[in-house]
Amino acid sequence: MGGGKKFGVLLCAEDSDYIKKRYGGYFGVFVEMLAEEGETWDVFRVANGEFPDDDEITEFDGFVITGSCNDAHGNDVWICRLISLLKKLDSLKTKVLGICFGHQ
Repeated sequence: MGGGKKFGVLLCAEDSDYIKKRYGGYFGVFVEMLAEEGETWDVFRVANGEFPDDDEITEFDGFVITGSCNDAHGNDVWICRLISLLKKLDSLKTKVLGICFGHQ
Protein backbone atom coordinates (compact mmCIF):
# COMPACT_ATOMS: atom_id res chain seq x y z
CA MET A 1 0.00 0.00 0.00
CA GLY A 2 2.27 2.81 1.24
CA GLY A 3 5.44 1.35 -0.28
CA GLY A 4 7.67 2.62 2.51
CA LYS A 5 7.26 6.27 1.60
CA LYS A 6 8.26 9.00 4.03
CA PHE A 7 6.40 12.26 4.60
CA GLY A 8 6.83 15.25 6.87
CA VAL A 9 4.28 17.58 8.43
CA LEU A 10 5.47 21.17 8.75
CA LEU A 11 3.37 22.25 11.73
CA CYS A 12 2.65 25.97 11.67
CA ALA A 13 0.38 26.20 14.71
CA GLU A 14 0.18 25.27 18.36
CA ASP A 15 -2.07 22.33 19.22
CA SER A 16 -5.42 23.30 20.70
CA ASP A 17 -6.61 21.42 23.79
CA TYR A 18 -9.39 19.74 21.79
CA ILE A 19 -7.00 18.58 19.05
CA LYS A 20 -4.55 17.28 21.66
CA LYS A 21 -7.31 15.31 23.36
CA ARG A 22 -8.95 13.98 20.17
CA TYR A 23 -5.91 13.33 17.94
CA GLY A 24 -2.84 13.80 20.12
CA GLY A 25 -2.15 17.05 18.24
CA TYR A 26 -2.52 18.44 14.73
CA PHE A 27 0.12 16.00 13.50
CA GLY A 28 -2.32 13.20 14.40
CA VAL A 29 -5.07 14.84 12.33
CA PHE A 30 -2.98 14.72 9.17
CA VAL A 31 -1.62 11.25 9.77
CA GLU A 32 -5.12 9.90 10.39
CA MET A 33 -6.42 11.62 7.27
CA LEU A 34 -3.56 10.96 4.83
CA ALA A 35 -1.28 8.13 5.95
CA GLU A 36 -1.31 4.76 4.28
CA GLU A 37 0.01 1.48 5.59
CA GLY A 38 3.79 1.21 5.44
CA GLU A 39 4.45 4.96 5.37
CA THR A 40 6.56 6.91 7.85
CA TRP A 41 5.41 10.33 9.01
CA ASP A 42 7.52 12.87 10.91
CA VAL A 43 6.54 16.22 12.37
CA PHE A 44 8.53 19.43 12.35
CA ARG A 45 7.17 22.22 14.54
CA VAL A 46 8.33 24.99 12.23
CA ALA A 47 6.42 27.72 14.11
CA ASN A 48 8.72 26.86 17.03
CA GLY A 49 11.84 26.86 14.86
CA GLU A 50 12.07 23.07 14.33
CA PHE A 51 12.92 22.36 10.68
CA PRO A 52 14.27 19.35 8.81
CA ASP A 53 18.00 19.58 8.11
CA ASP A 54 18.96 20.39 4.53
CA ASP A 55 20.66 17.02 4.14
CA GLU A 56 17.58 15.09 5.28
CA ILE A 57 14.90 16.74 3.12
CA THR A 58 15.81 14.51 0.18
CA GLU A 59 14.76 11.49 2.30
CA PHE A 60 11.13 12.65 2.16
CA ASP A 61 8.64 11.89 -0.61
CA GLY A 62 6.57 14.92 0.33
CA PHE A 63 5.54 17.43 2.97
CA VAL A 64 2.27 18.83 4.32
CA ILE A 65 2.20 22.45 5.48
CA THR A 66 -0.56 23.02 8.03
CA GLY A 67 -2.83 25.93 8.72
CA SER A 68 -1.89 28.69 11.12
CA CYS A 69 -3.32 31.77 12.78
CA ASN A 70 -0.24 33.67 11.53
CA ASP A 71 -0.02 35.77 8.36
CA ALA A 72 1.51 33.69 5.57
CA HIS A 73 3.06 36.88 4.19
CA GLY A 74 4.53 37.92 7.55
CA ASN A 75 8.18 38.52 8.27
CA ASP A 76 8.50 36.26 11.31
CA VAL A 77 11.85 34.46 11.29
CA TRP A 78 10.20 31.02 11.05
CA ILE A 79 7.99 32.12 8.14
CA CYS A 80 11.00 33.43 6.19
CA ARG A 81 12.83 30.20 6.96
CA LEU A 82 9.79 28.19 5.79
CA ILE A 83 9.74 30.11 2.51
CA SER A 84 13.41 29.25 2.02
CA LEU A 85 12.66 25.57 2.68
CA LEU A 86 9.79 25.65 0.19
CA LYS A 87 12.09 27.04 -2.49
CA LYS A 88 14.50 24.15 -1.85
CA LEU A 89 11.67 21.61 -2.01
CA ASP A 90 10.45 23.15 -5.25
CA SER A 91 13.92 22.95 -6.80
CA LEU A 92 14.05 19.27 -5.78
CA LYS A 93 10.56 18.74 -7.23
CA THR A 94 9.40 17.38 -3.86
CA LYS A 95 5.62 17.12 -3.50
CA VAL A 96 4.04 19.63 -1.10
CA LEU A 97 0.44 19.82 0.12
CA GLY A 98 -0.52 23.17 1.66
CA ILE A 99 -3.53 23.53 3.93
CA CYS A 100 -4.93 27.08 4.37
CA PHE A 101 -1.82 29.00 5.59
CA GLY A 102 0.35 26.42 3.87
CA HIS A 103 -1.52 26.89 0.59
CA GLN A 104 -0.78 30.61 0.50
